[in-house]
Amino acid sequence: MSCVKNHWHERKQAIRMLGMFSILSLPLAAQSGEWIVSPSITLDEIYTDNALLTNEDKESEYVTRVKPGISILREGARTNLDFNYSPEYRYYKEETRDNETVHQLRANADAELMENHLYLDLWATADQTRIANSRNSPDGLTGPTENLDYYTMGASPYYTTRFGNTSVLEARYSTDKVDYEEDTEVDSTSQKYNLILGSGTYSTAQAWELSASHTREDFSGTAEDNKISIFRGEFLQQITRRWAVAFAAGYEDYDLVIGEDVDGEIWSVGLVFTPTSRTRFAIGGGERAFGDDYYVDFEHEASRSVWRATYKRDYISARDEATHTSLFQRQDAFGNVVRDAVLDNPPPVRVTGVSTLSAEYYEVDRVDVSYLFSAQRTRFEVRGGYIKRDYVVDTQDTEDSTAAISFSRLISRKITGVARVLWSDHEQELSNYDEWTASLGLGYLLGQDARVSVGYSHLERDGDTELNTYEENRVNIGFMASF
Repeated sequence: MSCVKNHWHERKQAIRMLGMFSILSLPLAAQSGEWIVSPSITLDEIYTDNALLTNEDKESEYVTRVKPGISILREGARTNLDFNYSPEYRYYKEETRDNETVHQLRANADAELMENHLYLDLWATADQTRIANSRNSPDGLTGPTENLDYYTMGASPYYTTRFGNTSVLEARYSTDKVDYEEDTEVDSTSQKYNLILGSGTYSTAQAWELSASHTREDFSGTAEDNKISIFRGEFLQQITRRWAVAFAAGYEDYDLVIGEDVDGEIWSVGLVFTPTSRTRFAIGGGERAFGDDYYVDFEHEASRSVWRATYKRDYISARDEATHTSLFQRQDAFGNVVRDAVLDNPPPVRVTGVSTLSAEYYEVDRVDVSYLFSAQRTRFEVRGGYIKRDYVVDTQDTEDSTAAISFSRLISRKITGVARVLWSDHEQELSNYDEWTASLGLGYLLGQDARVSVGYSHLERDGDTELNTYEENRVNIGFMASF
């Protein structure tokens, strides 16, 4: 019965992925243009001395990881496609876990259906989410629990028209679906209606926008729907070449399935400082229906480095987090388009995760800071983050702090050395722990498009219970080739 169930599950995944690709390809069927196709393959053999991440009675394991990839970019006059897909098959020789295939997909397509007026956006993703108190490694490869697979897909037709050079009107309808691998009763669909009237090109010193939106979210495990309505006006006034002031006002109403309904006024005041074309700093504060609202946004780009720092408060759900993926970004940190998003921008390590999957909305405070230096032979990156999720039930509240340092150096014409350290601190009433991972690796270039690698990593978690305290050592041998 288990084999039949697994076979049916794999079959459903294949049908789902084929359907996503077919829908995204529809706008391109009758179009011609330049296609950039970048296939690749990655093979890894991994030894771990603690496959189940236990404090005692450790079990070793050999994991074979096979990861083909395909990155497709097509930019045309009226249609575009950005498709990136990389299924990862994991084979566990000692059967400490079931063999599995993890699907990772980010695909976007858009088309101009009526010149200058009618457009269509399509998107699909396949990814994993990490539950905050799960006892597994950040990459989900080891541990008694697995990350949860989920899939999203959506479509958004919209109509725009210009009123001379004074204003632009956009009417948009969006629908999407979030589907989890397991029966979590939080599979959902949503419909969203947007009407936006914004400033035109008549003035560069002023910008304004009036918007109204209504969203309805239907969850498989609830009889009622979440209904969110937001009315908002924004105005930006350039004071000098470097300084601008921003204002926002409006009203929002959250009619929710879980927890109390939330409604109230929106207002904020902010300053924007742009001393050069490469530096921007914005700061502001005000109020929203759920409470105080503050934001900070800083970015500075030099020829070889990029600084970024952001702080934001928001009112979101686990569904919102699932539909905003950072998989396979088409641009690098400097804004340059990458040819192969699968190899050049691999998925980020999942250090934090939601406390629970439900239809609930919760307050989020989030800080992200990063510094990147990239030269011909050296790359150095530092990242830090903090995210606090405030749920209806206090025991589900989480606070996560993260820090990461990575360094790579071209030692010789064919040899590259890599070192990484990743740290995280998780605080929750029923689960607290510190976790850090250190890794070292060497890569050897076999040819222009192929290389082999060898690496070692050490994972250590210090939890508030013996069960949640453990160590793991890994050795990895890998091969990667692009075609």
